[in-house]
Amino acid sequence: MLLEITLIGLISGVIGTSIGGIISTVFRKNVNRYLSFCMGISGGIMLAVVVFDLLKESMSEVGVFNTIIFVFIGAIATMLIKNRLEVKSDLNSGYLIFLSILLHNLPEGLAIGSSFIATENLGLALAVVIGIHNIPEGLAMALSLVGSKMSTVKVILLTIIAGIPMGIGSFLGAYFADMCTSLIGVFLAIAAGTMMYVVLEEIFPTTKSMYSIIGFLVGILIVSYI
Repeated sequence: MLLEITLIGLISGVIGTSIGGIISTVFRKNVNRYLSFCMGISGGIMLAVVVFDLLKESMSEVGVFNTIIFVFIGAIATMLIKNRLEVKSDLNSGYLIFLSILLHNLPEGLAIGSSFIATENLGLALAVVIGIHNIPEGLAMALSLVGSKMSTVKVILLTIIAGIPMGIGSFLGAYFADMCTSLIGVFLAIAAGTMMYVVLEEIFPTTKSMYSIIGFLVGILIVSYI
């Protein structure tokens, strides 16, 4: 079971980001329009998963108060990571997005792994929606790297690498949640905090167009009907 969960998490991460990288080779024109729409979908998916699934399941596992505390911890940890990355001014936006995806795919993997231990259906649903969410993230990263004149092969390779931590996180989440069921709610709450911060601090402020609103609504519909 651990191997299956790890593979599902790995596939969810790698396929999502790599599809985004492949799509970037097609969407070289009207980049801002496509990027705003895709990032809107990403934001809609992430917030819908947080509200409809992660918070609800975490509250049932560890209670409302503890859920709020660990959501806040997840958001603070993500903020500190982002601030550390911003110090490296020699890196362009594509590399920053790459590092950001690498780092926050780990707690998302934790959420997938621990969700499988909670209920298999929740784990599968989370793997699917996070995989879909990784497509616009991979696209955003790839478009930025393409803009810096990086070769297409290297761009796609980096998008694949960015998804690998999700497999690692899925293994760790399932392993520790299976050993101690009280950690399930903790991992889900931390993942919710991470995803909330990414959406509210990074995705929404950079997508100020009607395309992002349409994408946001599409993202919510995707989660609602999966």
